[in-house]
Amino acid sequence: MRTSSGLVERTLRRAVRHGWRKGVAGGSPAWTALGAAAALGWLTLRALRRSEDVVFSSRLAPGETLQIFHEPRS
Repeated sequence: MRTSSGLVERTLRRAVRHGWRKGVAGGSPAWTALGAAAALGWLTLRALRRSEDVVFSSRLAPGETLQIFHEPRS
């Protein structure tokens, strides 16, 4: 299932590509402005994307293993 943020990001990337192709390369100021606005929106989404927190970090010695279990929240 695709998330709405993924759809927004894909739409912005497509607008950036069209803005570059039809605006900068094609000479249309309107497409250039649309592409620049889409690029700014895409960069903003990337900057505001929440990153996951590191909960545990450890080095494993040769031969050691690590098991990870995921339990649903209650």
